[in-house]
Amino acid sequence: MRLTTYIGLIMGVAVVVVAVYAKGGDVRLFTNAVGLLISVGGTTAATTLSSSRETAGQAFDALKRLFWTGIQPRKEIADALLAIARQAKAGGLASLDADKLAHSDPYLHMGVQLVADGVESERIEELMRLSSDTLSEKRSSAERMFRLMGTYSPMFGLVGTLIGLISMLKDLTDPRAIGQGMSVALMATFYGVLLAGLIFLPMAGKIRTLDLDERMQRDQMLTVLLAVRLGRSPEYVRETLQAFHKGTA
Repeated sequence: MRLTTYIGLIMGVAVVVVAVYAKGGDVRLFTNAVGLLISVGGTTAATTLSSSRETAGQAFDALKRLFWTGIQPRKEIADALLAIARQAKAGGLASLDADKLAHSDPYLHMGVQLVADGVESERIEELMRLSSDTLSEKRSSAERMFRLMGTYSPMFGLVGTLIGLISMLKDLTDPRAIGQGMSVALMATFYGVLLAGLIFLPMAGKIRTLDLDERMQRDQMLTVLLAVRLGRSPEYVRETLQAFHKGTA
């Protein structure tokens, strides 16, 4: 997931730069501090006004997942779940050590601890599904925030366009003022649309994909842990994991 995030951003920037040079343009002509300030500053202000600090934290956590930590590979999760099943079969449920078997994933850690404590399977499912829904809602909040930014960005680009046009129309007798006003007008719109189309809306879609992948992983963990709680064999767990992998291939 991290790889496709980086590849997509690099490709998007490359397409814009190549398009500029292909038409014989100069990249420096597409830099305008005022237009960028209006688009980025206005979008940031509007997003801050319409969101909460908790939502901003959830958005940062989602970005951290997309750009740095990523999600656990399927094989690592499958190996961990199979090890849990084998340990439960060999030493009983009480022998399960959540710190040792599931230290890298808080959701799995919680589930293993519930199983080890002998909590009823119905209660385990209830608690873990509640936790999963809560985590998913956090991702949805982050997604909504980026979609809002994708909405605000072109709007403030239009505001920059209006400011530039007003400045240009203020003094039509000064050719330099006309050029400066037109530059702000066009570049503000350019930045607003580019940010929405290349950054904000794609990030919202990526967070949605992240949420779906994480939810699938949590469903897999829950299914296996319930099987372990009911005393299913490691072979049963292995077949269950294979069914999950075939279903998501």
